[in-house]
Amino acid sequence: MTLQWKRKFRLTIQVDSNEPRALDFSEFRCVFQVSQATSEQPKAAQIFIYNVSSQTMNLLAGVDNQKTDTTVMLECAYDSDQLQTIFKGRVFQYRRGRENPTDTFLCVLAISGDKVQSEALINQCVPSGTTINELGNVVVEEAKKSGMEVGELVSLSTQSYPRGRVLFGSLHGYIQKIGKENNVIFDYSDDVLSSVDIDKYSIEPMQILTPATGLVGMPELTSEGLNVKCLLNPKLKRMGRVQVDMSNLVSQQYDIEYGAQGKDQVYKNPKMATNAEGIFVIQAIEHNGDTRGDEWHTTMVCTAVGAAVPKSGIVYLAVGE
Repeated sequence: MTLQWKRKFRLTIQVDSNEPRALDFSEFRCVFQVSQATSEQPKAAQIFIYNVSSQTMNLLAGVDNQKTDTTVMLECAYDSDQLQTIFKGRVFQYRRGRENPTDTFLCVLAISGDKVQSEALINQCVPSGTTINELGNVVVEEAKKSGMEVGELVSLSTQSYPRGRVLFGSLHGYIQKIGKENNVIFDYSDDVLSSVDIDKYSIEPMQILTPATGLVGMPELTSEGLNVKCLLNPKLKRMGRVQVDMSNLVSQQYDIEYGAQGKDQVYKNPKMATNAEGIFVIQAIEHNGDTRGDEWHTTMVCTAVGAAVPKSGIVYLAVGE
């Protein structure tokens, strides 16, 4: 994506959860933030739609703003490219307000994969001799019943369980348990269940970030990972790879406080941070845009391929500035 001009944008929101009809807000001014941290949290979106009529607000949100559980899809691209989804999920709250004397807004708060994380239950029995991979397929089929699509999945071990197993309780809990037992990370982004080995990356093509391909400012190496900012790029996804020109890297200074010395300095050393090619894996990502303003950026926290992820730092700091 080298010609990043003439933005393309589409926002559609389902009118009612029981019917497919949706409204298109692509021509309105929309300001959005789509974020996904590295911890076991769902992908979330906050979208402001400006100067929508009261009738349309009531149609979407209901008179009391309690009409939720509808599907929202946000897509972006540039002039010569096809629109790509950066968020697909379920509305869980509407807010109305006035930004100034002339501009009103409808704020849409949405989340993806939350039905699996908070509501879905599993009640299954598997016999002795079931392999770990077959057990994984059982929970995947249960996730489909909750409306999840299935994306790229890692093949698990063919080792068999000597005894039968009873799966009863939270589906999310069993998915995470299988992941931790097999060093696999499961993800629910955009209502698609996918997984990747904990020390690997997704099969998505690697994106090269340079000033010619949208890199904004200088990448900064911190103890939480490499902070990178670029023009909004829907091809960038969590657990995908980016190649960054290391000659533009800004390294963070070491802590000079006595109590902090030696704790995280190794992660701030460019020689220890990545290989010579500067290839990183995206651990946290955030898209910010304003269809009538200057904001149109993607911000990431990345770690080197095969590196240990300083999970606590990224979880708390994510991609906030």
